Amino acid sequence: MLEVRKLIMLRAVAAEGSIAAAARALRYTRSAVSQQLSSLESETGTALVNRRGNRITLTPAGRALVEHTERILVELRAAETTLGRDDLTVSGLLRVGVPFREGPQIMSHSLMAVRQQFPKIQIRLAATTDETGADAVLRGQLDMAIISRIGSPPPGRVPGLREWDLGHDALRLCVPDGHRLARAGRCTMAELRDEAWIVCPDSTIGRLTMAMCVSAGFEPGLAATVNDIGTAIGLAGIGWGITIAPELTPAGTNLQVTRIPITGVDTVRHSVLIVRDGEHLSPYIAAAITAVRGVSAQRWAAAVG
Repeated sequence: MLEVRKLIMLRAVAAEGSIAAAARALRYTRSAVSQQLSSLESETGTALVNRRGNRITLTPAGRALVEHTERILVELRAAETTLGRDDLTVSGLLRVGVPFREGPQIMSHSLMAVRQQFPKIQIRLAATTDETGADAVLRGQLDMAIISRIGSPPPGRVPGLREWDLGHDALRLCVPDGHRLARAGRCTMAELRDEAWIVCPDSTIGRLTMAMCVSAGFEPGLAATVNDIGTAIGLAGIGWGITIAPELTPAGTNLQVTRIPITGVDTVRHSVLIVRDGEHLSPYIAAAITAVRGVSAQRWAAAVG
């Protein structure tokens, strides 16, 4: 029978892309991971990885085995959770990843509600990004993440993860209060041809903004490139330029920012709660999920209503 420990090593090698990186992630020696991987291949009677220099990719058999491993780990986590539910104590350390300057303030309000409802749950916040949050949960670096996702949710679930949509808000053009469009009911992308733009080029919204400008027939004139949406909105507030951001993302400054609908742009930002499959049954994680979803539903209704 295959050993779970060896399957976890194969999964780590697949995720990290090399034996050395997998060894660091698992806190094993490189030689130990290599030996266990070779042993697993001997036991299965087939090649599971392709070695090309320092990089490793999975064979079809290796990918299939990792898919089975994800399902096995879900069941093991569920079993461990069931065994640990004897006293049903709602306590424990909850490591939560949040994109602090990306998401709506509803996220922080929801987590504050968890602390108030369940004072024995210790919440440790960690900065994450929309691009890395889910992977950090899958790897066990975080217990929970709240991320933003632009556009439609991906088809199907990511193996090993569970997620809940907390709410969504529309993309808006952000301009300073005295801007020529500040009193407009809406605008078109074509009207923004000669504006100075503030974008986050490495973010999904930044790439979408650039594409929208090109589709409207112009290359945006960049006034600033920044690393997060909150900074972009703040710069728009002082009149440095304009930007596109989700409606509920805070400005990060006390300056007034006017948010204007853009004709033909119906893309929305979903705020998504993510945990590892199986761990959602743990009393304190289940309590946190329920609280976050409940508070988010109330506050989202008030914010967008």
